[in-house]
Amino acid sequence: MTIQEPSTRKSSPTTAPPPAAERAYKFVKAAILDGRFDAGEMLSEVGLANEIGMSRTPMREAFSRLEVEGFINLYPKRGALVVPISPTEIREVYEARELIEYNAAQYICALSQEERDSIGDYLDSIINDQRSALDANDLGTYAQLDAAFHQKVMDYGGNSLLANFGHTLRERQQRFTQRAIGRSAKKASKFVAQHEHLASALRTGNAENYHDVITAHLSSSRKQL
Repeated sequence: MTIQEPSTRKSSPTTAPPPAAERAYKFVKAAILDGRFDAGEMLSEVGLANEIGMSRTPMREAFSRLEVEGFINLYPKRGALVVPISPTEIREVYEARELIEYNAAQYICALSQEERDSIGDYLDSIINDQRSALDANDLGTYAQLDAAFHQKVMDYGGNSLLANFGHTLRERQQRFTQRAIGRSAKKASKFVAQHEHLASALRTGNAENYHDVITAHLSSSRKQL
């Protein structure tokens, strides 16, 4: 059986553009996740609204939503502070990721060789895209692909509840990755090499090897923070 990549619904040409508040939310959140807005930086509601060409009201709505999600703290008449990544958050996210990914690896490794090869092929395609991003020194795209690699493992792990929880970790994982690699493609290339080992462990059905590599992988990433 061939493992199919879930289809992505494409917007039709007649689909209305997203509301201004949604555009503001996505813009600010993406900038936080990819490191354009640093932890501890104060963001201006007016300045950002002017930057992307909208009024203050949708930006205010976006700020409120991001505060609920824990990415910023609002200070009346001063702006929004990008919340630093706490040691507790780092520990909890890495511990949860290791548990979820090992569980997923055990499930995948029990599949047929054909199924494992199909999953391995898809993960290899992400790895190839990561290398292309590093060749172009595009570390933002690399970080997105890093998150995608690990999320796909969780998605194929046979437990939708854990996979959905993994999705809630994905964005914070992306933010961690930005901090871990800094602006160094050399550091990132070491993580890509570990991804190759992870994909190989799944392809060969070796869950224990996957666990050893993911433990080392997460540990090396965490030490860079």
